[in-house]
This record gives sequence, structure tokens and C-alpha cells, in this order.
Amino acid sequence: MTGDDENTGDTSGSTSEGNLELFFDLVFTFAMSQVTHLMVNDLTPRGFGRAALALLAVWWAWVGYTWLINTFDTTNVGHEAAVIAAMAAMLVAATALPTAFSSGALVFAIALLAVRLIHVAKFLAHSSRDDADLRRSIRRIAPAFVLAPACIVAAAFVASPGRELLWVAAAVIDYGAPAVVGLGGFRVSPSYFVSRHGSIIIIALGEAIVELGYGATDLHQFDVIVALVLGVAMNATFWWTYFGLSSGAQQRLEQTTGTERAHLARDAYSYLHLPLVAAIMSFAVGAHAAVAHPTTALPLLPAVALAGGTALFYLGDVAYRWRDHRQIPTDRLAAGLAAAATLPALLHVPGVAALAVLTAIGVVRLAWELWQRPRIGTGVAGHAR
Repeated sequence: MTGDDENTGDTSGSTSEGNLELFFDLVFTFAMSQVTHLMVNDLTPRGFGRAALALLAVWWAWVGYTWLINTFDTTNVGHEAAVIAAMAAMLVAATALPTAFSSGALVFAIALLAVRLIHVAKFLAHSSRDDADLRRSIRRIAPAFVLAPACIVAAAFVASPGRELLWVAAAVIDYGAPAVVGLGGFRVSPSYFVSRHGSIIIIALGEAIVELGYGATDLHQFDVIVALVLGVAMNATFWWTYFGLSSGAQQRLEQTTGTERAHLARDAYSYLHLPLVAAIMSFAVGAHAAVAHPTTALPLLPAVALAGGTALFYLGDVAYRWRDHRQIPTDRLAAGLAAAATLPALLHVPGVAALAVLTAIGVVRLAWELWQRPRIGTGVAGHAR
């Protein structure tokens, strides 16, 4: 939701997310939990691969509506009804998601297609009343928003591995179209974009907390309680890493204008926040296993999820900050590499010890940032909060 001044760099018309967007996020909270359950219930390379494909589809649906609501200031009953209709379709898709590669493939695909068709219809309807550059950009990119879910519909009629290959094709279309076509003419409200993506990180962290709780099946074990506390501490280090100790993200968007701002929002948020969300969800899978069996060593894939998810979060944050601020924060880079290096050890220590090691890495990184705080001042080292 923004005014025309967003193309000029004037942020006086910027808005933050409203109740409708938070209401809309409820179905994506459920969808993300379903993606996590795909991995928890199928701890195999196939299960992890299918979960990755499902997350790509779910994430891009959320991204599409973030751009839609950001671009047009349409606070009216018709707009709200359309968003709620998309919620209903997304809920059907999320409910079918655990069986999206088997018996529920067609239900998931048609529901996702409905979500996208509502999105495209809203974009095209509003672009007809807007500037010519925006209208041309929307008409160039709109076919991709329909073709990608159409590939998933087609996948419902194809056996594996063809089914998975069509999902890959859908992801290539979704994620490739904005890079190939460009986003010239699109407007971006800095405060809205920063606020929305902060909310989705909170949702992912919330899903990790839920998985920690689900893993704690025997609270009579002291080790289970310790593992839960360590899991919360680990989530806290993620929260602190992302939201940081100083501001900068919103100011960075405000300093850009026009197409440059749209491309920065595309890269830093639509693209580079996906690894952060995927990392938290992967960590949640590994942490679930560690809490469920705190006194035994983790199997290979849960250990990969735990160490790999932690590493991906820190390295993904490095990538985001490089694109957004042109910084390479050495503390996050070192933490990511250290987390990845713990994988061999995690295969030979109890689950609670694995959580302790990774939590220690996060605490050391945080301590370093706190120690460096007087030196970095109030620049762009942290996220906008």
C-alpha cells in the first residue's frame, strides 16, 4: 500500500502492514508448518527434496501478494474480499500439501492455481488505472504467474520423477521471470517491505518453536527440558541476528528510487529472504529430533538439517546484507562456517549436546556483535527495528 511518491524516493506515503495482511499470513503459517511436517515425516533425501519444492511454491505465493498489496493502495471491501478468497484457496492448498506429491496432487495444484489467478486478476485490474510503465511490466510478468502453477497442475497427471521435474520447471518460471523481465514501473514502500518480511521471519521462528514443543514427548527427562531451553536460546540468537542492534534496512530502500528500488526489494527480500526462512525450517526439523531423543546421537539427515539450517541462516544473512548494504559481516560469516563444520561432530554426540554446540556458536557471535556495537555506532550494520 503506497502512493505514487514511492517512485521518487519520497516515503511520506509509506505504510506498514495492516490487520488484513496479518490475517492473510495465518494460512501461510499453516502452510509453512505443513512443509516442515513433510520433512519430519519423511527423513529421506526424497522427503527433503519435496519439502524444498513445496516451500518454493508456497513462498512465491506469499511474495506475490506482498508485491500486490504493496503496489496498490486499495483499502476497500472488494479488495479485502479478494484477499480473503485467496486465503481460502491457500488454506485448501496447505491442507493438501502433505500429499501434494501423491494422492492430493491435483487438489493442491488447483488450489494453488486459484491463488495465483486471483493475484493476477487483481494486478491486471488495478494496473489499468495506473501508469503506463507499471501496466506494461505487469502484463509482461503476468503469464509467468499462471504458467508456473499450470506446470504443477500438469504434474498431478505425471508419475515421479516427471512430477518433481515439472515442479522444478514451475520454480524456474516463478523465480526467473522477475529477473528476466525486470520490475520497471513497480513501486515499493520501504516501511511496508521491511515490516512484512520481518513478520515472515517471526512466523518461521514461531514454527521452529512449535516443532521444539512437538518434539518434547517426555518432560520427565531432564535432558528434554534442557534441550527445549537450548532450542529457545538458539531461536533467540536467530532473532537477534536478523533484527540486529541498529537500523539500516528501511533507510537503504529509501535511498533508492524507481527501478533500482524495485530490483533491490526483489533481490534482498523476495529472493534472499527465502534462504533465511528455509534455514529456520530446516533447523526446526533437526531441533525436533534433538529434543525427541536428547540422549542419543542424531541420524545423518536430522544432523544435516540442524547444522545445515544453522549455517544457512547465518550465510543467508550475509548474502542479504551484502545485497542490501554491500557489507560482509565477518561475525555472521564465521558463525555460518563454524556451524557447517560441526556436522561431523554432531553425528557422534547426544542431541542435547548438538544443540548446546550450535547455541554456543550463536551466543559467541552475539557477544562479538555486542562488543563491536560502540565501534559500528548506528550505521547500517543491523536490520531496521
